[in-house]
Amino acid sequence: MVIELAIGPGLAGGTFRVEVVASPAGEASVAAELDADSLLARRNLLQQAVLASAVSSRTLLSETERPVREVGEALFAGLLGTGEVAGRYRAAAAVAAMQGEGLRVVLRIDSPVLAGLPWEAMYDQTAGAYVCRQAQFVRHVPVAAVPAPLRVRPPLRILGVVSSPRGLHALDVEREQDQLNRALARPVSQGLAEVYWAPSATWADLQDLLLDGQWHVLHFIGHGDFDPHRDEGVLALVREDGRADLVAAHRMVDLLRQARPMPRLVVLNSCSGAVTGASDLFSGTAAALVRGGVSAVAAMQYEISDSAAVAFARGFYAAIARGRGVDDAVSSGRVAILGLSDRTLEWVTPVLYLRGHDSQLFALAEPAEETNRQAGVPAWQPTQARGWPSRPPAAPRPSCLTRIIAGHTSYVTGVAFSPDGILLATAGGDGTVRLWEAATGAPVRILSGHDGGASGAAFSPDGILLATAGGDGTVRLWEAATGAPVRTAPAGHASYVTGVAFSPDGALLATAGWDGTVRLREAATGAPVHILGGHDGVVAGVAFSPDGTLLATAGEDRTARLWDVATCALVSTLTGHDRSVSDVAFSPDGTLLATTSGDRTVRLWEVATGGCARALTGHGDKLLGVAFSPDGTLLATAGEDRTARLWDVATCALVSTLTGHDRSVSDVAFSPDGTLLATASGDGTARLWS
Repeated sequence: MVIELAIGPGLAGGTFRVEVVASPAGEASVAAELDADSLLARRNLLQQAVLASAVSSRTLLSETERPVREVGEALFAGLLGTGEVAGRYRAAAAVAAMQGEGLRVVLRIDSPVLAGLPWEAMYDQTAGAYVCRQAQFVRHVPVAAVPAPLRVRPPLRILGVVSSPRGLHALDVEREQDQLNRALARPVSQGLAEVYWAPSATWADLQDLLLDGQWHVLHFIGHGDFDPHRDEGVLALVREDGRADLVAAHRMVDLLRQARPMPRLVVLNSCSGAVTGASDLFSGTAAALVRGGVSAVAAMQYEISDSAAVAFARGFYAAIARGRGVDDAVSSGRVAILGLSDRTLEWVTPVLYLRGHDSQLFALAEPAEETNRQAGVPAWQPTQARGWPSRPPAAPRPSCLTRIIAGHTSYVTGVAFSPDGILLATAGGDGTVRLWEAATGAPVRILSGHDGGASGAAFSPDGILLATAGGDGTVRLWEAATGAPVRTAPAGHASYVTGVAFSPDGALLATAGWDGTVRLREAATGAPVHILGGHDGVVAGVAFSPDGTLLATAGEDRTARLWDVATCALVSTLTGHDRSVSDVAFSPDGTLLATTSGDRTVRLWEVATGGCARALTGHGDKLLGVAFSPDGTLLATAGEDRTARLWDVATCALVSTLTGHDRSVSDVAFSPDGTLLATASGDGTARLWS
């Protein structure tokens, strides 16, 4: 259960605008009083109180806790305790309790001054409890694009970095490593996590590590600070001479981008990792890393004792390794700190910054340790030459429903992912093409204009353009980032346009139509290049080969055809289906062509010879769509039997049957990393499977 709030400057000093952006009880907005400057001035006092709580004695309300409680009450009153906002918060908490769910409080902060406040200390006098000990508390960083959960086959790979430069307070490197190793002992022993320690913390060594291995998490132990002169957070790496290399947050983002993919999670066990400046909302190290592309950062807003740091890491990683969301994991880390003592206040120190709304950073497959052991497969080890892993694991097969995407008022005809995997486009019989965040399913924009239904959509290879085809006989080009129309033109077909595809270099646009032709145009200008005629009846699908030399077409005349793109000559006619051919797709290496048909089969053809390699059966009705996974190991098919099916390309065995749609499944598409499968259906929805 989620309640999301936004807080920003009001009309007068000391007054702030608080909005409930989303909650089960609806929205609300109030003007709240909060003396932010006074609360910020007490930062050092709070830090001393939190650290002292690790050793102080306990009374009913100790003098150590009193300043934290006072600040917490003021923060609660300013954010959650005023007017209609208070009512929405109480209602959300009640609904969560009634449904047996946890409450998640998401805070969007629109002011650098407010970002520096310790919101994690909010104290609810009515409930007699700190908010973040009753609910998950997340600082939301609004961004335009959010990656989908990364499909991970355990172990979760953690890159540990201990940075102890000469001239700064010396860290006991072996002790720091031992502490984290002990914190992770249980998930490591269960095959859920694995830690590799960087041999040094120089920029060059970290760059090599990030280039040569896939890392899911970066755990940094070292010195950090906030530089008020540059108004930016810094981390202390190590120069070649052993002294401190103060790396500003924006440079750290550049370094992390060397990894493919970028680590989804960064844990900063350093001072001031969560501190922000007074003029830039994203000046702090944690916020800057999230804005730069890291999905989530757990950082410390105060110094933290060794015992609390170890406890937090133990609880945090135990939850992450078991597939929990990062917000759950931070809550688990707080609980682990509370286990140290009944007087500790250090649970207030961790802060979670989250990119977007989805806290599920990783989609974890079941550990394969026992299976591997029986098969004689050794556990992962760093390579001998460099000391780190050299290639990522293969992506697991999508099999579970992740989310249902609803919004079209009629059937959904097609689905397509943007090349970076951030957006999903759906084409519908309602004449619209809709863009959604692939990671969250949140709507991005609606592209309207086709009269007679939108039949398909395709992104240009660079992701800049989106082409849509319609029943009105037109093809429309849009800017993918803004939704601005670029060009609308008759496709040249006599009537309905059934499909559209960009060539791999983005230079050509191919369209298929009811008039039995395929037409090639220059994508940049819309100028016609050639008309391919030969099919007897509707052409239902079109696809370019990965190298752009061939074009495949699917025909109502029960054939698929291969054409030479350069000469537009017919290369071969593939016969064998007993009913109309509905779709075509090339394998990523271009050696195979898959075709689907109304005869309930999918056929695999050798592109070089035109021979049929295999016919796959299993669907209970006509097949409508087909797609290869990016690594070429899987084939997805869509059928009128209301199912999508996954097949192993090497063995042609059925891997899984995806059920849930109430009408025929019309199209399928894999995300660029292969972790998601999108399906379109006549029931008016698209679905994402992982």
